[in-house]
Amino acid sequence: AENLKNFKAGVVFVIDSTISMQPYIDSTKKAMQKIYNEIEKNNLQDKVKFGLVAFRSDIKVNPELEYITRMYVNPNQSDKNFLVNLKNLQAATVSSQKFDEDSYAGIYHALNEINWKEFGGRYIILITDAGAINANDERSSTGLGAEEIRLEAQRLGVAIYTLHLQTPAGKNN
Repeated sequence: AENLKNFKAGVVFVIDSTISMQPYIDSTKKAMQKIYNEIEKNNLQDKVKFGLVAFRSDIKVNPELEYITRMYVNPNQSDKNFLVNLKNLQAATVSSQKFDEDSYAGIYHALNEINWKEFGGRYIILITDAGAINANDERSSTGLGAEEIRLEAQRLGVAIYTLHLQTPAGKNN
């Protein structure tokens, strides 16, 4: 009972923010807002913290993508940042070179730029409509694949869940 009294969960959404994702980013924002409101309604803000990392693809090929990864909200910071910065998340206005995106970079960013130590429950929820750029692809910013990401998550005690959306743009992916 004493351990549960101090238990905290960190939930970090890692979202594909490429051009095909805008309607799904909007839907995800609404869902996140509802979840956050429920947490707040039940006075659990000190028990559940949210984070948000967005990812795209290789900016060397297309600098107009602006970033490969971006931390919008660190769960270790103020709760108010989540709602404010959630509104700032928008899809890219240009397409990336290929449909697969650098989702491993987004996950790696979340794993290594967040201090997970204060959380007993550690969760990453990946939301994308594209496959991941493979480790050996020249567009990979990390040079990591699924196995290396899995090992890093395991080392940190973070569970990763994936929502791979079957969108019209990604129907052949």
